[in-house]
Amino acid sequence: MNQINDLKDKRGSNKLPCFLSYKLRLLHLCFFLIFLSLTFNYLIKISLAQEIKETIIDERTVTGTGIIFKENIARARNEAISQAFLSAVEEYLIQRLGSQGMANNFQRLDEEILSRAKDDIQDYQIITEFATDRYVRVLMKVRVNKAVLEQKLEKIGLLGIDDIQTDVLFLVSEKNEGVPTIYWWGDPSNQPSLTQTELTLSRIFEDRGFRVINRSFFPPEESYDESMINLQLTDEDAVKWGKLLSAQIVMAGEANLYEESRASVFLKAIKVSDETIIAQGYREGILDSDLRDDKSAIGLAINSWANDMVSFIIDAVKPAQKSVNQIIIKIKGLKSYKEFLYFKEFFMKNFPAIKSVLERSLTRDLVKLSVEVKGDSKGLAEKVLNHPKRPLSFEINELSDQGFTLDVR
Repeated sequence: MNQINDLKDKRGSNKLPCFLSYKLRLLHLCFFLIFLSLTFNYLIKISLAQEIKETIIDERTVTGTGIIFKENIARARNEAISQAFLSAVEEYLIQRLGSQGMANNFQRLDEEILSRAKDDIQDYQIITEFATDRYVRVLMKVRVNKAVLEQKLEKIGLLGIDDIQTDVLFLVSEKNEGVPTIYWWGDPSNQPSLTQTELTLSRIFEDRGFRVINRSFFPPEESYDESMINLQLTDEDAVKWGKLLSAQIVMAGEANLYEESRASVFLKAIKVSDETIIAQGYREGILDSDLRDDKSAIGLAINSWANDMVSFIIDAVKPAQKSVNQIIIKIKGLKSYKEFLYFKEFFMKNFPAIKSVLERSLTRDLVKLSVEVKGDSKGLAEKVLNHPKRPLSFEINELSDQGFTLDVR
């Protein structure tokens, strides 16, 4: 009995288990704090890495070469730097628009942006350079001015071109030497296989973002008349086919294939909604022996036509862009600078048409803002007056094309 009591005295006491439990809790807490510390440090590193990445995302390492003419090394060096600027801007545009967007709008981009590439450079650093007796070559870090380039792209209507989906119908005949001309609309109820010309047209236009209409979904026989099945279609009859098959653009014309090394096309793009010809031209394709096997003469001809004409088609079918206007908004009756900040945030957050808001003057009685807006001042004034999130009660007065006045009550 005493032995049992002694055992109880030794094991029945709660002091030892409580002490061990306390140590275990303390140990768990330490492990938890270490885990939190490691996780926090990891997140910090990820955040910093992302921040660094975002900081240098527009910095590009490019090269440029300038030819030395009449021993003028300074001029060659400037030419090399200018070429590096051009390379940096070209890389940005390709990244922003895609290679196809560049190809479809190359002439306009060259006229509006690439020809003045220096204006779009934020800063640069020459890493190294060397000169020979013929040229100067530089290696540079160049940072493009992203904001300026975005404004220019928006101004010429090239933002969001990848989202354009245009339905196009091909009414293009194909003539091979020694065989009759093939054209599907001659017998719409008995659809022939796609010709090489149609296959090439489909591939090239789909690569440029168009939606090619499947001509096999032809309408009932009573939906078209005799003039619409002639080999040589009038523009009016081509547009009728476009309307029947729900096309926005009809590509009409002919392709001629001469042996395997030469082909020609005459194509015209007709806008179905108003029957206007928006692009037309003749192109030839000549297949050199040095070209790869997957090239074709008809592909070269059509691709040449598309490179020159697709931008005109896109311009004709995309929604009209409202011009960006600069107007003046005057605010009267503000009681504090904080109220002004409320208004500025109100304009920038709630009206996508507003592109920028800048203070032109700020006094106790009057705040004058210069606002860039897509549209006109009257349309903006109506939206501002009826907006449910107005920061303060106000009236609009002195409304004109140049702007308006907000009188805070």
